[in-house]
Amino acid sequence: MLVLVLINTGIIFISGFIPDYGGLLLIIDCVFTILFLIEALVKIQVQGFMKYWSDGWNRFDFILVMLALPSCINVFGDILPGTGMLLSLRTMRAFKAFRMLKFVPNIDKLLNGIKLAFKASYLVTFGLIVLLLVFSIVTTFIFGSLSPQYFGNPALSVYSIFRLFTIEGWYEMPEAIAQNGGVFMAVFARIYFSLLLFLGGIIGMSLVNSIFVDAMAADNNDDVLEKLSHLERKLDRIEETCMKKEE
Repeated sequence: MLVLVLINTGIIFISGFIPDYGGLLLIIDCVFTILFLIEALVKIQVQGFMKYWSDGWNRFDFILVMLALPSCINVFGDILPGTGMLLSLRTMRAFKAFRMLKFVPNIDKLLNGIKLAFKASYLVTFGLIVLLLVFSIVTTFIFGSLSPQYFGNPALSVYSIFRLFTIEGWYEMPEAIAQNGGVFMAVFARIYFSLLLFLGGIIGMSLVNSIFVDAMAADNNDDVLEKLSHLERKLDRIEETCMKKEE
């Protein structure tokens, strides 16, 4: 099945270079979808639906196949021309590429580490989101009229401040304000956004990243510590056996 998934992923990749592709390529893509569906049906018949559905990867596979299945309708042509509805369903085929994830070595362990990292960092992340929302509102009222393309409303401000937190084009914002405002406003904007960059971008984002990475590393350390503990217990038993033999 891994070979089939890899081949199907390659076909999906190639089809991305062909707008409104069809013909043989679409038929081959549909064949793979049918094969994946047959695989799911065989597993359900052998294992039983309850046992099959209890496995997370089986649920994942089944949902992806169901999302991709409607694209096969396009093999028979534009059944409802002009609506564009059925044609848009062919985009669902791309979801089948996610089947490759289950073949990644130790994927369950990796996902568990990510889950633990989210649990460890959610409070800091929540604090950063609150900081983002507060400064977005404040910045809208201060600079909205001078730079409407960045801060014309709170929604635009959220996106712009988030860009600033990621250190993406942050210098463009105070420069746009400087062009539309006076000297005082230009100086104030540069100081304001520099402090905001330091607070949210350098300290805030770095703090979230460090906690996230430390939590994932801690999960790996737990495995190492467990193995060391198991090894120590074995050494203790060997030592006890040697002492009994000496006695």
